[in-house]
Amino acid sequence: MFCGMGYLIWVMNLRHLRLFLKVVERGSISAAASDLGMNQPALSRYISRLEEELGTRLLERHPRGVEPNAYGRILSYYANSIDANFRSAMRHIGSSQTGASAEITVGAGYNWFRGPLPIALVRLIAKHDNARVNIITGVPDSLMSMLLRGDVDMVLGPTNVADVFSESVVTVPLMRLDMSVLVSLDHPWSGDMPCTVADLADLQWILPSGTFMRRRFDQIFEAHGIVPPEPQVEVNDISCALDIAANSTLAILAASVTPLGKKWGYLKAIPCPEVELMRNSGVILRKSQTAPALCDALTEELRSAVQESDLEWNVQTAPDTPSQPYS
Repeated sequence: MFCGMGYLIWVMNLRHLRLFLKVVERGSISAAASDLGMNQPALSRYISRLEEELGTRLLERHPRGVEPNAYGRILSYYANSIDANFRSAMRHIGSSQTGASAEITVGAGYNWFRGPLPIALVRLIAKHDNARVNIITGVPDSLMSMLLRGDVDMVLGPTNVADVFSESVVTVPLMRLDMSVLVSLDHPWSGDMPCTVADLADLQWILPSGTFMRRRFDQIFEAHGIVPPEPQVEVNDISCALDIAANSTLAILAASVTPLGKKWGYLKAIPCPEVELMRNSGVILRKSQTAPALCDALTEELRSAVQESDLEWNVQTAPDTPSQPYS
């Protein structure tokens, strides 16, 4: 089925792998060619040659474009891993060269960006004069995509993603967050009277899009046989969502223990035993990568910051878990 050395030489060309991945991403050879600045016939010839080299079809053609078949999905999985590891290797090599700064790129969710991360970074930089840390904020789904592509070295976010990406990532839980329904202080809901999921279906909502909490929100209603309410506002920035909730009658499902500054003074939690839950949050790394030493150092500073600030932020340290290898 495979063609020996010719196969290896062909597939190990990283540029060719990226061309194939672009076709899979766009689901169309013409759209991929446009993105790549190529003409469609040239890209089609590449795909055909690749299929000939592998001795099997990789893409199924249909009127709307193309999609990978079983063999194409296998190649896509390993090609993505190769590309991600190459990106990480380039950053790792660059930061390991003589005289070069040690550099990592970190994707951080809101609870980390507004919580222990700033303290941990201050301590890290004080101990490592040559450290360079690039911080990218975003929602968990987009940060996980960046991690799997190799665009970031580590992600700080909900460690339950291991349930979905168990073959691709390892997690280091560092803290647990209380999740609950938050509304403004002058919201019509009266006092501390507990409510049910059915009551929540009558509220108007603002929800962050593309997050674990959005999926959890829908699951809560579905588990009670209720159609999840459609939010009046969707936004992929939790800070913006909290600002809007604090100044409107819209409810939001979020971490009530997040250090919100003045925002917290304008928000209250609606007691709802059917909704309140805990969420582990911590460090997420790709299994296949050899994480830079700076990732280990930042993880330890984060652990210390969470433990020392437990009372101030009202977070619970996540239970100890066995140390997991990064490679």
